[in-house]
Amino acid sequence: MRRVPCVVILALAMLAPGVASAQSDSRLTDAVHLAQEGHSDSARAVVNKLLAATPPTDSLYAEILYTQAMVANDAGEMRTQLQRIAVEYPTSSWADDALLRLVQMDYATRNLSGAARNLEKLRSDYPLSGLLPQASYWAGRVYFDQSNPPLACRWLSEGMAKAGGNVELQNQLQYLNQRCSGVAAAAPGDSGGPPRDSTKQVAADSGPKTPAADSTAPSPAPTATERVVYRVQIAAVGNQAAASAAEKKARALGLTVITVHEKDLYKVRAGQFHTRDAASAAAAGLKVKLGGNPFVVSGP
Repeated sequence: MRRVPCVVILALAMLAPGVASAQSDSRLTDAVHLAQEGHSDSARAVVNKLLAATPPTDSLYAEILYTQAMVANDAGEMRTQLQRIAVEYPTSSWADDALLRLVQMDYATRNLSGAARNLEKLRSDYPLSGLLPQASYWAGRVYFDQSNPPLACRWLSEGMAKAGGNVELQNQLQYLNQRCSGVAAAAPGDSGGPPRDSTKQVAADSGPKTPAADSTAPSPAPTATERVVYRVQIAAVGNQAAASAAEKKARALGLTVITVHEKDLYKVRAGQFHTRDAASAAAAGLKVKLGGNPFVVSGP
């Protein structure tokens, strides 16, 4: 495996998602600022001291590990802490960030198969992550370099649909997407495998496509076998103002939202899924992102 130079480590640490603004603890924010200003040794000392004083069961622990990765002295240490978060703290709000960082590190060392594995894990384990549009950019680069244009184009298409008002990211995705002219995107559920001949792939994928779960793009009318729709109920409140607040939080994650008024309650429901398993996975992600006790419902 190629060694990642220190300058690359610093560049990865400063890549989106934002670092200093993301930390919730002021001590960690200060540590990141120290590293950004060139005082890396001092930053590591602050983080290591805080890590030693915090029990691994504390909700802050994963955030400390993430910050430790961002101020690491070498790529090995950075990777170790990111992998710990992904493996030991998969339900923390830092797990999807850690996976995206690992993708970036793998790409920098040309470990394309490792980057692809982490991209698919990010997609499957965190379907509601707000980082998926950014991951789509890296997926486009990874899969194009792996000679798998159908999968690259599928990621790019989904990323552009979810990038919203992020103009810079939209421009990056659209630039890569120029290579998708005449390429049929891989069908949902196809996570790659050995690269296939692009000409044959176009012919194989020329039929109707099933949209990815929770896509923000308009969904075609369901077929007779897809009549049941599953959603995740994130709130049941007694007034419109509280419902609107819950809706806003869900939409900030790129989700479609509906509110059903039943028996004096405003029931806020997010997403639109064709299988209960997909909705259950989304509910687990929403519990991490929004708190509360989200659960799966069928129907409206």
